[in-house]
Amino acid sequence: MNSVILQPAGNGDAKQHYIDTITNPVKLSRMARYLEDEQVERLKELYPDQLIPTWGVTPGKTNGNIKKWNRIQTGDITLFSGNGGIFASAVSTYKLHNKELALELWGTDPNGQTWEYVYFLDEVKQQRIKYIDLNRVVGYEENYTIRGFSILDEEKSIRICEEFDLQSDTHFPEIGFEEYKNVIKNFDPNRPLDAKGKAMVRTEQSFLRKALFGGKSVANCGICGSTYPVNLLVAAHIKKRSKCSNDEKLDFENIVMPMCKLGCDDLYEKGYITVQDGRIKSNTKKIVTPVLTNYIEPLVDKECTHWNEISKPYFEWHSKFHI
Repeated sequence: MNSVILQPAGNGDAKQHYIDTITNPVKLSRMARYLEDEQVERLKELYPDQLIPTWGVTPGKTNGNIKKWNRIQTGDITLFSGNGGIFASAVSTYKLHNKELALELWGTDPNGQTWEYVYFLDEVKQQRIKYIDLNRVVGYEENYTIRGFSILDEEKSIRICEEFDLQSDTHFPEIGFEEYKNVIKNFDPNRPLDAKGKAMVRTEQSFLRKALFGGKSVANCGICGSTYPVNLLVAAHIKKRSKCSNDEKLDFENIVMPMCKLGCDDLYEKGYITVQDGRIKSNTKKIVTPVLTNYIEPLVDKECTHWNEISKPYFEWHSKFHI
């Protein structure tokens, strides 16, 4: 599950750093000489325009910030605070410890420390979340203000992400197959979605999206074949998820495929289209309008590249369920 990071940035060094390296993202060419080749290549993958919103924290007086920084994962949400509330949010993509880079970007603080525990951000968005509203969601006192770099626990992070719609559809934490398997084994779909249940749902989705999209910023819809930003694609189950056995859910390489939110996901999910012998077919038993017909017709007889001998039974189940 992604965590929420709280970061004051309303005054002093932090305010200036926000302007210098978030409002004005850092060019990769400026950073490259301080990085290893594999780090440069990873940043090129994550940032095709090579403009990178960059943040960092000092070790802290007793090195307390290091342990917190070590907990940061891909997909974590940083909330920048100042002037009575949260003024921006951003999503973590990658991190590295690099003192030389920090000195280049930010120099040192009055104690001689630099912000060497660096992490890179994406999806920077302006926010207008008042402290009183944030505190209500988290359960803090009304007059609580953010005074230092901190990372919230799972339950508080879930509350904030749900309330203010902060989750990323592009960047996901590293989730291993064993963790995914544990979620599939223990998740009860009939149980109300408390904080733990929501975390399990998010873990499953994160694993599947990571498996489909990796670090890509764009990918192809498995139905129409068009290329979209990955936040406009879903990890769709070929066979209805609620009808899958646990073993079928664990067959993630064959049971899910990317479908676009612009129509293909709904058309497939509701059975307006099916896939038969690797080709997309229109379901003639469905009532359609002229506009819907115009949308479906170009899809008919297109090849579905996710159809193969292993995924074939899942597509056949879908066809029989809807026809």
